[in-house]
Amino acid sequence: MAGVLEREDKVSLELTEEILQSMEVGIAFRDYSGRISSLDFHKASSYVVTASDDESIRLYDVSTATCLKTINSKKYGVDLVCFTSHPTTVIYSSKNGWDESLRLLSLNDNKYLRYFKGHHDRVVSLSLCSRKECFISGSLDRTVMLWDQRAEKCQGLLHVQGRPATAYDDL
Repeated sequence: MAGVLEREDKVSLELTEEILQSMEVGIAFRDYSGRISSLDFHKASSYVVTASDDESIRLYDVSTATCLKTINSKKYGVDLVCFTSHPTTVIYSSKNGWDESLRLLSLNDNKYLRYFKGHHDRVVSLSLCSRKECFISGSLDRTVMLWDQRAEKCQGLLHVQGRPATAYDDL
């Protein structure tokens, strides 16, 4: 079909001063009591997930401006959150200071599907590969770990100097 973008097609727009000044807030969600520490937009749906200092994870549908679900993580806290390829499954890091595990969580039924243990200090960077079931995490313990969502054990380990920053390049 002419005019229909394929999923892999890229659209670019030069951000000029005029375009930036014409932008405005489209939706403001104010249903949390702490600051937002992390957010992620799902690549194939209209969902956004947030992690907040009030120890909650919230799933929003930005097309209808509604909060679909709030899940509290009072025991572990929540710091970073990322969608998996599924729009109601996330991976998140805790911030309680005593358990540095990453958690694969189903937002549908609030069930943990898997724990990823290996870091010994707070996870400060989390990035998922959109084409495979892999992700990478970086911790203040100066390690970067490669994970497969289907396995509990880390698949690769890199020791780094300083605070790690991770990102997947999907190209």
